[in-house]
Amino acid sequence: MKQFPLLVFSIDRELFAGEASALTVPGTEGQLQILVDHAPLISLLQEGELRICTSQGKEEKLPIGGGVVEVTPQQVVALVSF
Repeated sequence: MKQFPLLVFSIDRELFAGEASALTVPGTEGQLQILVDHAPLISLLQEGELRICTSQGKEEKLPIGGGVVEVTPQQVVALVSF
């Protein structure tokens, strides 16, 4: 499965840095799933669960209190709070 570079940060630390095949986030307008070649976007995140499908095929779950996600052709960056 194709993958994209993903970075997830909180205010004081790096939570994830690596390749992912999918990222599911709780957007303010509903749940968003980001896959390879997703259209560029910036979205606010609300309280919920961030789910990362890693390059090893594992799913990592991270509860968040909110944040923002940016999708570019080069990478996906999520800045989250707890």
